[in-house]
Amino acid sequence: MTLPSAGKWPQDFIAPSKSRVVRSCKNSGRLGPYISQIKRDVDAVYAVFSGADALRFAKQYEDAGLKARLPLIGGGTFTDEHVLRTMGDEVSGVITALHYSAALNNPVNRKFVQAYETKFKQMPSYYSEGTYVAGLQLKRALEAIGGEAENRERLVAALRKVELADTPRGPIRFDDYGNPIQNIYVRKVERVSGRLQNTVIHTFEKVSQFWIYKPEDYLKNPVYDRNFPPCKYC
Repeated sequence: MTLPSAGKWPQDFIAPSKSRVVRSCKNSGRLGPYISQIKRDVDAVYAVFSGADALRFAKQYEDAGLKARLPLIGGGTFTDEHVLRTMGDEVSGVITALHYSAALNNPVNRKFVQAYETKFKQMPSYYSEGTYVAGLQLKRALEAIGGEAENRERLVAALRKVELADTPRGPIRFDDYGNPIQNIYVRKVERVSGRLQNTVIHTFEKVSQFWIYKPEDYLKNPVYDRNFPPCKYC
């Protein structure tokens, strides 16, 4: 199930797997009509939601009796810490993937989480960590050009060269097109010490925007939209 705005990327795996897309309206309080369209003979349900929609879908999915029957997986924002802190056991066992989890067990992240919790009294989300890392990248770039922020060309060039080996999410650098190359973490929602967390169960290292494809071949295709690649099961 995806939001209308998320129709650009799933086609690569939808077409060969014969998966079906069920689109819902944003900020729709009643998701029952959409949940009822989910086939009961599928291997899993992939949910792409964030914010209040994530809360509603997870609860109504369980209320519909599907949680015990159909595994629920999804995009990283579905169980990101910004919503996970207000979710309940309806999301226990949900598997998602993202470039960050507050449960990442590395020294930099443990220190970051502790400092964030001390100041804000809640777990950091990937939005929190992303803003922090962006600040680190900007700081490194400004140091490289002597603080000449008004020189935009030099600043952008310096930003493209920034490589950070130790951030809360792990190593990160930019590709030739300005997009990050970073780890992607497969996470499973578990209750640990009384609260839910996104436990990392697998790591894909150094993932680029092109994944397993050659950039030159990938860029020959039209820009993603609802019509490309064709989605026969939408």
